[in-house]
Amino acid sequence: MKTKLLSVFALVLMLTVGAYAQDTTAMSKKEMRRQEKAERKARLKEDMKNTGQSIGETATEAGQGAKRKAKVAGEAIGTGARKVGDAVTDEVDKVKAKRDSSRAAKRDSL
Repeated sequence: MKTKLLSVFALVLMLTVGAYAQDTTAMSKKEMRRQEKAERKARLKEDMKNTGQSIGETATEAGQGAKRKAKVAGEAIGTGARKVGDAVTDEVDKVKAKRDSSRAAKRDSL
């Protein structure tokens, strides 16, 4: 009887220890999954941050390049406009001089 009682007690003890071990293993697996998920989330967040910074740097460089090109184009347009303005002024002066000379010739002939 004592042997049976001792066997039953040992069996209950083993079942209890087994159930506890299984529960601990399940918790550790669950915790590991939670940890892995947190690590993936942190890596993703870091990657997104790095990508955002790269995009910002690229946009800044592109903006500076566009600014330089716009400045050069503006200077070229300004130079072209000055040349056209000078040509127009020269042409106006020529027309005025021709008109004045023809008026002066008419006046002198009278």
